[in-house]
Amino acid sequence: MQVLQEINLPRNGDFYICGPSTFMSDLTAGLKALGVAPDRIHTETFGAGLSIAPGIAASPRRPPHLPAGPPGPGPMVSFTRSGLNVRWGSSFQSLLELAEACDVPVRFACRTGVCHTCETGLVAGTIGYHPDPVDGPADGNVLICCAQPSGDVVIDL
Repeated sequence: MQVLQEINLPRNGDFYICGPSTFMSDLTAGLKALGVAPDRIHTETFGAGLSIAPGIAASPRRPPHLPAGPPGPGPMVSFTRSGLNVRWGSSFQSLLELAEACDVPVRFACRTGVCHTCETGLVAGTIGYHPDPVDGPADGNVLICCAQPSGDVVIDL
């Protein structure tokens, strides 16, 4: 905030802030303190957020782990933020189901590619969809609720 004050930042501009939640909330508070109108401050979270699961009561979070049972025979799925590498298996219908089986923190709602709540960065690899999403994700992202790996993948979760 000191740097923004020193450069005499115009207070009537629009401010678009992307990043971790603490960074965004601190910068938003600082901009408001400088006199920027709240409706001119826009934030966007990217990466994994807090888990939401409609209708499910909160429970203690378990650290990410390999899923129960023997490893699958399929492509390697790497959850970068969780530090977990898991072989895909046919018992999972989507990358979301695999993430849930591993207790990888994820956000989701519809499970059918409609709401984009589960949209996550696809760092590397290729995926297929079943069902096809209503509207595809942004370039470089994946809708994990209806995606399956076509080969090894690296996901920003």
